[in-house]
Amino acid sequence: MTSSPTRADADFFRRLKVLVVEDSAEMRRLLAALLESMGVEQIFEAPDGLGGLDAFAEHRPDIIITDGSMQPMDGFEMTHRVRAADAADGANPDVPILMISGHIGRESIVHARDQGVTDYLPKPLSAGVLYEAIVAAVSKPIHFVETPGYRGPSPKRRLSPRGTGDTAV
Repeated sequence: MTSSPTRADADFFRRLKVLVVEDSAEMRRLLAALLESMGVEQIFEAPDGLGGLDAFAEHRPDIIITDGSMQPMDGFEMTHRVRAADAADGANPDVPILMISGHIGRESIVHARDQGVTDYLPKPLSAGVLYEAIVAAVSKPIHFVETPGYRGPSPKRRLSPRGTGDTAV
């Protein structure tokens, strides 16, 4: 996506392609319903990180929303592999990745940041927090760095669970 959304820009959300990677079918349905209420029409789903990688390559989403804990591949590993993907195949390894997790401790957040997660959203998730995270992810792109063994947002940047008021790590 090249244009930034505004609260009144329904067309932006209509064009947005979102990949939801979540092992809970109920949570996938909830996320899809929240996205549809925002006007998102192109929603793709995968039940785990392996399926998420396949859907990432096939659908070339504008944003990925993933759970952290899944089997056989979790959202952390999937994020790492997305960031390491070759842009020559048409998929965007710089795609914003929002991680949803019930684990909001420092260790989980640091691990997410170090794998290249764009934003960290705590469960239970509210529609407002999801909306704000999507708008921020596409309207305020994060600078990416590339070093041997890592590609993604600066691993030194501060990240905190959105909407909790907790301090960044």
